[in-house]
Amino acid sequence: MSRISLQGRGVLLSGATGGIGREVARVLLERGAKVALMSRPSERLDALVEELDHEDAVAAPADVTDRRQVVEAADRAAERFGGLSAVVAGAGVVLTGTIAEQSEEDARRVIDTNLCGTLWTLQAALPHVDRSEGHLLAVASIAGIVPTPLAGVYPATKAAVGELVAQMRIELLHRGTSAGVMYLGMVDTEMSTLVGEDERLHRAMERTPGVLTRSLTAADAAERIVRAVEHRQGAVVAPAWQLPIAAPQLGVQKAVETGLRLTALARELPRGRSGPAAPSAPPV
Repeated sequence: MSRISLQGRGVLLSGATGGIGREVARVLLERGAKVALMSRPSERLDALVEELDHEDAVAAPADVTDRRQVVEAADRAAERFGGLSAVVAGAGVVLTGTIAEQSEEDARRVIDTNLCGTLWTLQAALPHVDRSEGHLLAVASIAGIVPTPLAGVYPATKAAVGELVAQMRIELLHRGTSAGVMYLGMVDTEMSTLVGEDERLHRAMERTPGVLTRSLTAADAAERIVRAVEHRQGAVVAPAWQLPIAAPQLGVQKAVETGLRLTALARELPRGRSGPAAPSAPPV
């Protein structure tokens, strides 16, 4: 597939007010993209739009855990920009602790944000991105490949995001649209600072060799994310030294994806562009 030029193209970005999201927005604008900044309605979202101070950076208020809000935000962004060529599903949250310790409320918050929020964002954007044969990118974590103690259900949700995108890549075999996932290591953001405030994790990090705990800057992570969109990359690991950890799983996925092209099942996959995303049913 050909590389995507973001110049003048619409991009939907979820998790826009987070540390990584803010930097992704800046890089996208530098590349000439038109960016819909999706996040919960808040003063932080308003402040980000004001801070970016760019005619092609617009607020797209929506709670990613609410499918209807996400679909409506994606539709509004596509209408304003004349379409969408890419989506970056970057909303995420981590609540530390063991699985046994996590309350139902905390577990549901992480699952609803990381997994359901990513799913709703990809579903909502797909019909629009499909029309331009663009790229869908979800932000996961290396924790989704390697078990990470004291991260609660967070690793499970990021593993699910990786499998979700792997499934989408197969479903898009006969289409011009592509999908990818970014497996990030530690990134120096507000989220990583909050994680470091857990006393057990803080002690563990102090006793771990620095090369294993060194963080990417949010700016570096953003550059890699935007590059993955432009080059339609299927799976990216950053920092690169973590690639050997992910290689076995990603290699199996790639082999299965390649092999499926030759099967009868592949002939049953959709060949046309996707239809509009149906809004969720209103509450009874």
